[in-house]
Amino acid sequence: MNSLIPLVITTLTRIENGKSIRVELRKTISENNLNKEEESTIYSLVFEILRKLNVIDLYVKKSSSSFSIKKLSSETRALLRIATYLMKIDKKSINYIKENLGSYYKNIQGFGFDGILQLIQNISEDDLYENRADAASKLSIEYFTPTWIVRKFIRQWDEAFAKELVSSFVQNLPLYVRVNPFKSNIEEILESFRKNEIVYEIENEIDNLIRIIESEKPLPQYNEFNEGKLVIQQKSSALTSLVIDPQKGEKILDMCASPGGKTSHLAALLGDGSNIDAVDINGDRVKILKERLHLLGIDTVNVIHADARTLLDQKADEFDKILVDPPCSGSGTYSSRPEIKWRIQQRDLRWYLNLQRDLLNVASILVKKGGTIVYSTCSLYREENHDIISTFLAENNNFSLVEATPMLGLPSSLLNNKAQELYPHIHKTEGFFIAKIKKIN
Repeated sequence: MNSLIPLVITTLTRIENGKSIRVELRKTISENNLNKEEESTIYSLVFEILRKLNVIDLYVKKSSSSFSIKKLSSETRALLRIATYLMKIDKKSINYIKENLGSYYKNIQGFGFDGILQLIQNISEDDLYENRADAASKLSIEYFTPTWIVRKFIRQWDEAFAKELVSSFVQNLPLYVRVNPFKSNIEEILESFRKNEIVYEIENEIDNLIRIIESEKPLPQYNEFNEGKLVIQQKSSALTSLVIDPQKGEKILDMCASPGGKTSHLAALLGDGSNIDAVDINGDRVKILKERLHLLGIDTVNVIHADARTLLDQKADEFDKILVDPPCSGSGTYSSRPEIKWRIQQRDLRWYLNLQRDLLNVASILVKKGGTIVYSTCSLYREENHDIISTFLAENNNFSLVEATPMLGLPSSLLNNKAQELYPHIHKTEGFFIAKIKKIN
């Protein structure tokens, strides 16, 4: 492991500075000549450290009042977190840690590596629960989730449901891939899977979607991805396109399109992307969207670099169907994107809520009479889901809620069982909310 430590430190540092865990891990793997075991070690270390970051940092905090982990350099902080994870969670011996990490360790405000390790070793798991009497505080430690998030889940449902939900955040969700019909077909892909000894299961509820059970190497390293024959897409995300139900001749708008999973799926369902406008506000993300669509053989989509809220000037009453899949807290993705649960604060939700309301209001003007809007998020928070839709319907009596079919999730009782929700611990996919509203003639 000794030779991998610099790579893990670099990856953790980049992620702490705002990068995506999935992007940085792919970058680390692609830039270094690693064998299968080394790749697995790096993936495991980075994911587990970021999934369990609150407990790791709490061990360090309780070990000494002489220094603050936040005041350390990013590299030293990453190394200290690696050592703490290995010793307190992975239960490795101090000798193992010294052998694998010692040469990279720098003194921390007068404490040598040996001293820090000894202090951390003396902290017991019971010590972490000190002054944590309520259920949310205890579950926060047990399932490595910020206390305010656990408390929010308990308020939304109850303690038992919240416990099952947060337990899924430290588990790997199934990986799903969608066959791209512009470049391949499911028979060709399944034959390739058999040759490469990839264990899979076909998702019968969504055409061309496959659940990957086991593969020798990460799926993006197979030729089918480089050739645009496969798209990694969660089951809940693919379901959104089915709820939109695009039909030939309809004008469709994807208001927040990058990186293009749903845009490309809509084009696949139509057999052509020429009636799709795909909008994104970020220039770098627009570039990613164009590159992704080109790789998939979809060059007919009209990609627009703009704030979707500025489309009002020229496109009112233009679209038959609109997808509003706005930026959100991402609280349904904590299993596959653990870094974001430490980045977002409760006060940050206000920014998301304002943007979500704005986009939905703009969509209500852009959609034709008789047209539909599908609103979806990968969030589990009611403010971003039920409350947004309920408020919108109360303020716009020319819209009505219709069933978000096919109903593969749980019907939302708060919205007359017409919207649907998917939960990681129930549906084995990312948490998702999908609602469909129609503009009345």
